[in-house]
Amino acid sequence: MAAHNQIPFALRPWPTGDKKPQNLAEFFSRMNTQPGGFRDLREDDLRREMQAKQQGQLNNGGTSSSDEGGDEDEDEDEDGAEGEAAKGKTAAVAREEFLRNINGASTLAMYAVDTVSLLLSKESPVQASTTISPGLRDAVGIGTLGASKLKDPPTTPAQIQNDLSVATGWRVMGINNMVDSVLAAAERLEKEIEFETKYWADVLAVSDDGWTVCALPQEQHTLGVRFGFAESAPDFRNNSIAPLIRNDDGTIRLGVGKAGGGSQRVRVTVKRNSNITDQSPLPERLPDDAPLKDRVREARNTIFHQELWYELNREARVLLAYDVYYKDSAIVWKQNKDTEFIFTLEDLGDQDDANANYAEGVCCSTAAYSLLQFLLFQSHRQSYQKRTSPSLAIRQADPNNSTYNILRILIARFEYFRNSADFDGHLDNIVYTLRQAGISTASYNVVPPPNPSASGAVQPRHTPNTELLWVQQLVANMQALYTITITSETRLWCRSRGIPQPFIGTYFFATLKHPFTDNKDPPQNWLETVYPPAEYYTTVQEAVYYLCQAATRVLSRHLARIAAEKLADDSIQSLETISGIGIKNNKGRNAGIDIEVVSDRVVLTLKASWRDERASHPRTWTWASDSQGVEGQSIEDVVLNLMGGGP
Repeated sequence: MAAHNQIPFALRPWPTGDKKPQNLAEFFSRMNTQPGGFRDLREDDLRREMQAKQQGQLNNGGTSSSDEGGDEDEDEDEDGAEGEAAKGKTAAVAREEFLRNINGASTLAMYAVDTVSLLLSKESPVQASTTISPGLRDAVGIGTLGASKLKDPPTTPAQIQNDLSVATGWRVMGINNMVDSVLAAAERLEKEIEFETKYWADVLAVSDDGWTVCALPQEQHTLGVRFGFAESAPDFRNNSIAPLIRNDDGTIRLGVGKAGGGSQRVRVTVKRNSNITDQSPLPERLPDDAPLKDRVREARNTIFHQELWYELNREARVLLAYDVYYKDSAIVWKQNKDTEFIFTLEDLGDQDDANANYAEGVCCSTAAYSLLQFLLFQSHRQSYQKRTSPSLAIRQADPNNSTYNILRILIARFEYFRNSADFDGHLDNIVYTLRQAGISTASYNVVPPPNPSASGAVQPRHTPNTELLWVQQLVANMQALYTITITSETRLWCRSRGIPQPFIGTYFFATLKHPFTDNKDPPQNWLETVYPPAEYYTTVQEAVYYLCQAATRVLSRHLARIAAEKLADDSIQSLETISGIGIKNNKGRNAGIDIEVVSDRVVLTLKASWRDERASHPRTWTWASDSQGVEGQSIEDVVLNLMGGGP
């Protein structure tokens, strides 16, 4: 029992405090619970109540005597002490009884274990030795108690047949259950084979379509497909692989990760005077039950356009000088005061195709949309070429965080086409005006500059490097050669070239010799000494101004020569003074010639003046590019008549 007294718990009564009120507040609260409350408390009532309690105690057999040597308070204290002692004694007795019951149950359990272990020790001594108590084993040993069957129960043929029938029934039931489970397993296996066949058929279709099927980098047990580009930005390259997850019906669900927010495309919108005039169309959203290879291609297109949008945002930050700015969630390029290009990233299915069209032309939104994709793809090829180059200088020439020239080249090309169209319009007006004035030889034509590969030189063999250079030349080849003929003796050449770097612009190079032919010992052009062109012109207005001034001098020289020949007057000559360019003779007849651009129209003006005995006679003839009909006199007839003495 000493060991049992050391258990970690004890059965003690719940402690109770003193039942007397501790303060006046508690006393008042108790009194308020009585009938009438504290306010109805009377001394007489209290005395009567005390007497009633005393009388009740006397009736219960308790005698109050002064001989016993105690008053009422002492009696109450003695009764409380006796009650607490009785309660404590009862708890101790209950504790001892509880412990005795536990000890008895434990002893009986140990006896039962020893009996069973001793019984089993005859058949399995090793197993029984682990459970038998050491005292019993030392006292009686192992294998001293056994059990055997003394007599078989009486059996009849009917019982034997009944037992055989029951055994046969259980065996048949077991066989039936086994057959059912095998059939169910075969059915499940057949369905699983069908689902796996469908799954792997889709996987093979994707692989045969050219996509790379591989294991996921972080989950080697999961099959995935890589649909991105190796030269993309790291964020997009890492998100360009998707797991091929098999659904319950055998179809494949493409878990495209961050690209799975929906199919997206970059859209180009053209606004003129705040009205949408052109908008690149968007493809329809791919249905959820589309073939897997189409869904993979759609995921590739989506992440390609997400990267394109990312690169456009990076590049737009450094093109503020070219009127490129952010507006809400769009990138805006203001080409001029009336026209602006808006670039947005839109989800398929939510687009508004009311203004979308397939307009043709080099400056339409569809052309811009195609050019943006081509430029990003070309940037990937350039990055691959630099990364795989054996030269360390080429690999380190461009840091990884440099921006691609996508939006810059787009702006440069569109500005080049706009300036070229403006330049073509001015040349049309100049030629038309000269023809209106009777200069039938006036003309111009524009051709692309000759391709160096078209020459007879030996070309290098086809390599990825030469292919990249050829495509790069195709992208950056923004130039054209204008051949301008004024008279049969005088011809000018003007080469236009768009430059995307280091700044965006269109240059015009005017020359008096063909820039792409062998000019060994060419004939002297008199404009080289009279009015040579500048090295280059940065605007259309500067180039057109030079052509107008050069045409004025050529026309003045040409008319003076013809008039001198036909009138047999050597005094007729072309001159250039501070007042302008013109023709004069020694008879006081002067004719000033001027070609100028006025409000997008070219005007050829001939101002003549002569003097006779009575007064001075001025007269002006004009030929304009916006005139519909041809005047009766050409400028040659006017000069001949004027220099010949006519009015």
